[in-house]
This record gives sequence, structure tokens and C-alpha cells, in this order.
Amino acid sequence: MERCQWFVTAATAMSLITIREAVAQEHARLAVRVAIHDSAKVPIDELESARNRAVAAFEKAGVDVEWEAPGTGTSPCSSNDYVSFCIQVLLRPRNQQSAPGSRRIMGMALAADERRAVLSLYFDAVTDVARRYGSPRGEVLGLALAHEMGHVLLPPPSHSATGIMQPSWEGDDIRRVLAGDITFTEAQVLAMRTRLATRR
Repeated sequence: MERCQWFVTAATAMSLITIREAVAQEHARLAVRVAIHDSAKVPIDELESARNRAVAAFEKAGVDVEWEAPGTGTSPCSSNDYVSFCIQVLLRPRNQQSAPGSRRIMGMALAADERRAVLSLYFDAVTDVARRYGSPRGEVLGLALAHEMGHVLLPPPSHSATGIMQPSWEGDDIRRVLAGDITFTEAQVLAMRTRLATRR
């Protein structure tokens, strides 16, 4: 009888450990590192607003964003980096490939592998969108940053009908995002976290 009780106690303890591990994994904080190379000379306060906006979007998905300080002299995406994924952002004054009169885009994902990615943001297009809808330029830059980061962290096709990853933005969409009403979808959060967790 005592031996039977011991087995029951041991099995119960193991079950509790397994449950705790599952909960811990579900709520584990995952991280990406981002290095911004700013050739557009964005004002410091606007760049800080953009960072904060991107952090807020990913925080809701349980993903921490770590910013690489400029001018450290080291590669921000070294192969032995402890973070799950590293993104280099080329913040450019304008898109040199944009044809006159064509619809301008605020950003573009350029290249990615299992642990690293490069994307471009175009400050002139961000400025146009901010001016058109009367929104703070730094906040709009942050939305574009979060959107393009989403592209390199999600499997294709990464656009969605709603949320941060919708392919185009209108004034109401931007206002809802700035109010915190639009985020990544639940399916996108799961896909993003699964990808990052497998690269830890």
C-alpha cells in the first residue's frame, strides 16, 4: 500500500513539473535584436517614438526587442549571438527605385536567413503618409518598422486582412494602430513565437 502511494505521489509530482514547464514555455520571453543604420538623419525624438511603437507591438506578442547601440564597432548580427533573431534596418531618405508617380511604399524586406534579416525603410514615404493623415511622423515610422519586422519573422504569405500586417493603410487604420487597437493576429503571434523558440 505504501509503495502504491509512493508511485501516486511521484506521478503527481512529475505531472506538476510538466505543467509548470509547459506554462513557462508558453510565457517565456523571446527576443530579437535590431540595429538601425540611419542615413536619413531622422530626428532623435522621432526615432525614439518609432522604437517605442515597435516595442509596444511586439510586446503584445510576447517578443522583446533589443536595440543595438550605434557605433559600437561590433557586428550586430554575429553568428554567436544569444538572441533568437537579428534584424538590420537600413533607414534611407528615399527609395531610389521608386518610379515617378507610382505608389510609394514605406518599407521593404530585403533578405533573410534562419537567424538574420535586412530590411529598408524610406523616410520620405513615411513623411508623406504622416502628413496625409495628420499623424506623428515618428509613430508612423514605428508602424512601418513593426510591419517590416513582421515580414521577416513570419512565414509567407505574411500579409493579413486585418492587423499590423495588412498590406495597405488608410487614415482610420493608422489611427486605430496608434490607439493600440490593431496588433498582430493570434495566428501570427503563434507563428512568430514558434519560429523564434526553435532558434533559441
